Amino acid sequence: MTIRELCKTCAAHLQTENADFEARQIVLHQLKMGGSDYILHAKDPVPADTARICEELVDRRNGGIPLYYLLGECEFYGLPFLVGPGVLIPRADTETLVDCALSKIKDLSNPRVLDLCSGSGCVAVSIAKHRPDAVVTAVELHEKAFSFLQRNIVLNQTKNVQAVRGNALTFTGDYDLVTCNPPYIALEEKQTLQREVRKEPETALFAGSDPYLFYRRICANFKAVKGVTVCFEVGVLMDSKTAIILKENGFTAIEITKDLCGIPRVVCGRQN
Repeated sequence: MTIRELCKTCAAHLQTENADFEARQIVLHQLKMGGSDYILHAKDPVPADTARICEELVDRRNGGIPLYYLLGECEFYGLPFLVGPGVLIPRADTETLVDCALSKIKDLSNPRVLDLCSGSGCVAVSIAKHRPDAVVTAVELHEKAFSFLQRNIVLNQTKNVQAVRGNALTFTGDYDLVTCNPPYIALEEKQTLQREVRKEPETALFAGSDPYLFYRRICANFKAVKGVTVCFEVGVLMDSKTAIILKENGFTAIEITKDLCGIPRVVCGRQN
């Protein structure tokens, strides 16, 4: 069986919307190949044991396991991140948060950056990689996610990121920039999510009865820090109320930025 044939076989058995893409990802990952390698090696034979592993992964994927948990890694902002059970998988939407964060510190030398609810570290590491002069603190409370955060700092060789085990609801300090992609989904919406999303950690997804809890508490914690800019990722239709929370806590220069799909995704404000 060739690489192309195995990809087609896996795609035919996958019960997902993007079966062709996912099948190729599974096969190429097992062969330790990149996307461009497929064009050159599509007719190469695949070892029988590799084909068997790919078929097993397809079965697990059909069982609702997220694709990137199966692969063990994903790409975010052009960088590799290790992922697995216990940590939220980085989304392309969150790249908007990194774009906004980098724009806020572009004129600062040696900026002090705090990333709360850091998870895999995708935001903290991406900022640190593009601003090697920045001093970045990445805060994560939960043990499994914290382990991935530490490993991703090493993987991406971002020595300017310090991982701190701490609670985003109480953490504070003197920083130029605070970023946060908090849990913001209301618990009652759990059953509306895709089955594979429900395999990701609830602590990274759900904010309990108040989806604005983290926005309220973080704004209150940093309202007395002069000159700090806070950038939040928000859920759909949450931008206006988040902007109000920032204003109520004395933040000015409120900005709302849309993601590539045109959805308001990031809300920023600055303390004078």
